[in-house]
Amino acid sequence: MPDTCRLSDILASWHDWPLPLSAPPKVLGAIEGGRTNRNIKLQVKHQDPPIILRLHNLHSQQLGIDRQQEADIIQTVSRAGITPEPLYRDPLQRFVLLPYIEGRTWSQTDFQQQHQRLRLLELLAQVRRLTPAIPRRSYRQYLNNYWQQLIAAQAIDDDLSRRWQKFYPPLEHFDRQPWSASLTHHDVIPENIIDTGDRLYLIDWEYAALGNSDIDLWCIDPQLAQTPFIAELMHWTNDLWQRVAALYSPITTSA
Repeated sequence: MPDTCRLSDILASWHDWPLPLSAPPKVLGAIEGGRTNRNIKLQVKHQDPPIILRLHNLHSQQLGIDRQQEADIIQTVSRAGITPEPLYRDPLQRFVLLPYIEGRTWSQTDFQQQHQRLRLLELLAQVRRLTPAIPRRSYRQYLNNYWQQLIAAQAIDDDLSRRWQKFYPPLEHFDRQPWSASLTHHDVIPENIIDTGDRLYLIDWEYAALGNSDIDLWCIDPQLAQTPFIAELMHWTNDLWQRVAALYSPITTSA
């Protein structure tokens, strides 16, 4: 079913949303960006500002996303004021309604500005202090999920296979190390940071887990990561994600 039909089906269920709505919401347009989901800005009658409807990707599990774990994490970080608290989460995990935040989405230039970087590092320090009741990530299992899908799709050539066989033992060794796991976003990119001027919001927590926090630092600047293996781990994570996403291209969203 095309995304337009899916969106229509969801909008038709507006009576079921636990919001004080007296009329169907009006679509104002899509919000550009976002590699996984589709974000739609909605205008609600007699309410200002608008709200955001985030359509979830149909292939969330294949992309390594646990929607229930994401919901648990967002509950924790929203209480800390780090991300907007959802207005409504669809019980079937097809979509979520979010408040619209007036602010500027960061660019790569912000990462390079010292005062902006310090603001973000302070925010990430707050993230690391949070303790949602979720398991520690096994990066071996996480990447193996991608790898097995590529095998099934016969999307692995000899060169990639040789490099994976070389990478896998260090990956297992890394997983066994007693590094301290803390809440890690795993996708700290400019598009996931909203700056209101007074504060920063970090959004899109679908890849978050209790993991190695050096990964978030590496996303800002590889020089900040103190664990040498992080660079290779992130190279493989990004590369395999792109390959798996291509299996389902164009990436579709759930409705």
